[in-house]
Amino acid sequence: MSTGEQQNSPSPSAIRDEVRRTVQQLNEMASTEKDFDQFCDTVLSRVVKITGAHGALLWQVNGNQTPQLTHQTGRHPNASAKDVLSQENAQHSNAVMEVVTKERPMGLTSDSFAQSPDSADGNNNDRDDSFLMLFSPVYNRTKKCCGTLELLQRGDISPQAQEGYLRFLSQISQLFQRWHEEQEQEQTQVVKTISNDSWTNRLEFINETHRSINTVDTAYAIANEARRLLNCDRVSVGQWNGTKCKISAISSQDRFDNRSNVVRLLSDVATASVSAEATFWITGSTEGIAPEVAQKINDYLDESHSRTLIVIPLLARAPDLPDLEMKSHQQQASQKLGVLIIEYFDADVPENQIEFDTQLIVGQSEIALENARKHSEIFLLPLWQRLGWLQQVLFRDHRAKTNTGLAALGILILFMLFFPKELKMKIDGVMHPSTRNTIYAQTDGIIREILIDERAKVTKGQPLLRLENQDLDMQIASAKYEIEAIDHQIDNANSQLASGLKDSTESAEIGMAIDLFKKQRKTLSSKLELMEFKRSQHEIVSPIDGTVTTPRLKRRYTDFPAVSNLALLEVVDLEGQWQLELKIPQNKMTYVDQAFADDPNKLLDVEFKIGTNPNLNLNGTLAKIAIDDRGVPTADGAPEFRAFVEIEPSQLADLQNELRSGAGATAKIRCGTRSLGFVCFYQIYDFLRTKVFF
Repeated sequence: MSTGEQQNSPSPSAIRDEVRRTVQQLNEMASTEKDFDQFCDTVLSRVVKITGAHGALLWQVNGNQTPQLTHQTGRHPNASAKDVLSQENAQHSNAVMEVVTKERPMGLTSDSFAQSPDSADGNNNDRDDSFLMLFSPVYNRTKKCCGTLELLQRGDISPQAQEGYLRFLSQISQLFQRWHEEQEQEQTQVVKTISNDSWTNRLEFINETHRSINTVDTAYAIANEARRLLNCDRVSVGQWNGTKCKISAISSQDRFDNRSNVVRLLSDVATASVSAEATFWITGSTEGIAPEVAQKINDYLDESHSRTLIVIPLLARAPDLPDLEMKSHQQQASQKLGVLIIEYFDADVPENQIEFDTQLIVGQSEIALENARKHSEIFLLPLWQRLGWLQQVLFRDHRAKTNTGLAALGILILFMLFFPKELKMKIDGVMHPSTRNTIYAQTDGIIREILIDERAKVTKGQPLLRLENQDLDMQIASAKYEIEAIDHQIDNANSQLASGLKDSTESAEIGMAIDLFKKQRKTLSSKLELMEFKRSQHEIVSPIDGTVTTPRLKRRYTDFPAVSNLALLEVVDLEGQWQLELKIPQNKMTYVDQAFADDPNKLLDVEFKIGTNPNLNLNGTLAKIAIDDRGVPTADGAPEFRAFVEIEPSQLADLQNELRSGAGATAKIRCGTRSLGFVCFYQIYDFLRTKVFF
């Protein structure tokens, strides 16, 4: 009975008869219908029609125990039904899972679900449009509950009518189990009727089809083996390249011309079939086919004279996903692989005669072509294949592996012995300006005045520091006082001699005293001059024009007690020429000397990087005379020899802001050409020669 109908209602007996006929027809359909999707759509449509329901849905439970909507028909009862029936609605999903778990029918109204705040504030029309959801468990062939059948009915039906609908829904649910059982029985019956020879041929077809993953070899295997299995006259295989289908294999033909009329027309037919994803089974008539496609088929048949032409597109089908909208179930787009073309020259072959074998051939061909295409899309596949062949040759067994290893070792040894390589000694160094002076304290004293700032530019003779020595000042004052006293005594003695009152003896004594005073005064004057010179050196001045590089001057030297010969400041000419100071260890000095052995006057090229800019490669030259003859002991006792590398000023023209006096550097001295093995392992050789074998 349709919704809302109040008059001219059919009698209960008529309704029961109609229900029986419907159930009987659906039972017969469960035994005859092959397509499960078509069977489900038909069952749901008939149920909606006979019950006058709004719609019907089929839910299946996946491996994650989550209900998935797979089939549906009808319409939404009201505007809010879409949200209620959505897979995202946890309450509805829980209701479906409750039916599956308890395996018994159940009825719920849409009002039983909790209303959202938005819907609670609306008018009462939504309550008047409530609907009833009737659930019945669905079983598979093993009698395991795998889903539910849901019927959307009016919300105003009586409890007695609701029980009747649930009983009817339970009968309909049993049809799905019956369909699975019938399909299993039919497949079992088909298997029993197939001879052992047919199965042998089919297994051979499967083995040959999947033997290779090369696209051309796979296409030829499909064509030749399908022709033998179907006992037809010709089988062709085409591959889709994105815009058209190109014939890549024809049974019993190793070579063929793609420009010939037959192959060209066959390619047009294949392209039309794959583009439309349509199968053509032509046994003389092209009725029901689009005129443009029919013209291409007729042109080919006129050229090839085939009586039966079968064109089947080969597709890599994507997995289907359920659509939650209340509309017909749709499948996702399939990836086009190619086409299978079967021809009989002298026979009209009906579809049911070779249906099973054709399905087998198509299914296996799609899998084989898809695998071959994925394999052919591997980046640099020919290179990997050649390497794989080389691996099989070199490492096929233990003897081959041993021979390969010995040959590789021999080649490596010869390469190490005879391949020339330049020997480069890696040595650490320090960058310095060529013009630099270290200023020492000439006398003892306390630094009282610092007249410059850090990294200040100074000129020659400019005062830098002032020292104070109170002891020296007191000594100078004492010496001056003593000289004044002696001068007074000399003046008194001269006055006594000038008065003439003294006898000769006294005059002689006074003269001797004057001579003694003069000698004392001369001695004190010399001491005073020396002390004055020392005091003049309390003012430390710059010996050159340059920049003071000593850090933290005021922090280090304020009231600092300096002693004689103590290094206080360093003044360098940062804008002048620079040089690299290397400290060559004694174990590397022999290779540098050997490089100078042929010509002591020659210059060795040096490559180096400075620590303040390691991204820059710089070059310099090292002369033999720039190497100190005397080594300087290090902390571990091994001496190092200082060497100075001259640098072309043009290389440093743009690096004035990055150069720092005392910055570290890593240099490589080119010491001539040696064998590659010596260059790689000379340090190990030196260690063994000095520490082990000596």
